[in-house]
Amino acid sequence: MDSTYLDQRKPDISYPCDWEYKVIGADQEKLKTVILAACAPIVPSISLSNVSSKGTYYSLDVVMEVENEERRLAIFEWLQNSPDVKIVI
Repeated sequence: MDSTYLDQRKPDISYPCDWEYKVIGADQEKLKTVILAACAPIVPSISLSNVSSKGTYYSLDVVMEVENEERRLAIFEWLQNSPDVKIVI
């Protein structure tokens, strides 16, 4: 199978479903505030996943139920556009 075909395929996701975001940034409390705002009115599960060796960056796992692709992508975009967030996966 051609690899470009695989790169262009959308994931086959059945909604609603639980979705996990990994959010990385320098200030754990600011990350939590941004996450809660992005996911409102739903309150997601937020847990500390990792701390960098120098304690500079925090990685938080965020799990919540998303009702559709539009909502899933809107949350991702909100997180990605926040100045407090370095990386969203």
